Amino acid sequence: MRDLAQAIDRESPKGRAASAGILAARGDVALPAWIAAAKALGPRGTAPEPGRKTEDVDLPVLDRMERTSLEVHVPKGYAAGTPAPLILAFHGAGGRGGDALADWAGVADSIGALVVAPTEAGPNDGYRFSPRERAAALEALRWARRRFDVDEDRIAFVGTSRGGHLTWDLGLRHPDLAAALVPVIGAPRVTNLRNENNLRFLENVVDVSIRDLQGEKDDARAVGNVKLAFERLGAWKARDAKLLLDPERGHDADLAIVDWVAFLGGVRREPNGDHVVLRATGPARARWVEILAVDGTVGEEVAPPQPSGWDRMDDLAKRRFIADAADQRTARLEATRSAPGRFDVKSRGVARFRLLLAEGTFDPAQPVQVVWNGRSVVKRVPLSKSVLLGDFVERFDRRFLPVAELRVP
Repeated sequence: MRDLAQAIDRESPKGRAASAGILAARGDVALPAWIAAAKALGPRGTAPEPGRKTEDVDLPVLDRMERTSLEVHVPKGYAAGTPAPLILAFHGAGGRGGDALADWAGVADSIGALVVAPTEAGPNDGYRFSPRERAAALEALRWARRRFDVDEDRIAFVGTSRGGHLTWDLGLRHPDLAAALVPVIGAPRVTNLRNENNLRFLENVVDVSIRDLQGEKDDARAVGNVKLAFERLGAWKARDAKLLLDPERGHDADLAIVDWVAFLGGVRREPNGDHVVLRATGPARARWVEILAVDGTVGEEVAPPQPSGWDRMDDLAKRRFIADAADQRTARLEATRSAPGRFDVKSRGVARFRLLLAEGTFDPAQPVQVVWNGRSVVKRVPLSKSVLLGDFVERFDRRFLPVAELRVP
């Protein structure tokens, strides 16, 4: 429906939410019709010709519009109506989108994938771990998914150096958007300053496929952070996370050591699995779980007192100490769907959350039961056009269409 597409294309989340509310109030369109319209949503505009092109567009980034140059590669055989994989590629400091595009165009052609590589519109001297940079990257992703028919389950974030840092940051904070992360000489951050610590969200990506290429002679802090990240991912038995550490390289990597056609051609996101873990320091979303509010034990900044012997600790020991302290200030929610309409939820630091329920995951005629930290919550959950449309105009995810929600408490 044209009205649904227009709602999606509003520039701000507030505007999209308002449009969703208007659509949900329409009495002439029932829930099944909205579901059908969501599943049939196509891209905006006509299908482009194969090949490379540059698109200069205005993207709404936080509170202003940013003129952004997007380098685009369209594979042969692309056609609207057949969802294609997407590689969202991020360049290094001082570079441009074309630099990142060049690394992945050949792989993209082999697997029929689109490549979109934004050029940083702000300061281009390195990654600053800022909300603006994350917002700009997410808007580039949103543009790509509206311009092309993208397979929501086959999106990969890739990036080198500055782009590698961004790949980690985006994946850790938005773990249900990408099926794969490919950070190249980039790392997560362990720090007690400036709200930049994202290693605290590492458990979010245990089900995401990761290939990290890193030279061991690179910056010692970055190498230490990467090693610590994969040490933890290994302890959590991450599904498909591999660190490819080259002892002879510095700030450099050899992309040829990975069969990217096999890797990126085979990764898939599972949007509605039975188990979700989400770590956050505020409202956050992963698949069918959303943290709405955290309690007072959670905080962005971490400034733990230095333990005795701090000066004698090596760098890795200090990083582990800061990472452990950050964990204690990070909310964690683990949800398991044990049967249709039955959920077990364990949390720390979570004040309120909601579960988004798709068709087949519950019986609308029966109450839904959630056992939250040992306490049973039983509620009847009605089907809702508002839930469906509110979620869809923001995420337009055709593979996951919630038709009800359960808020706890």
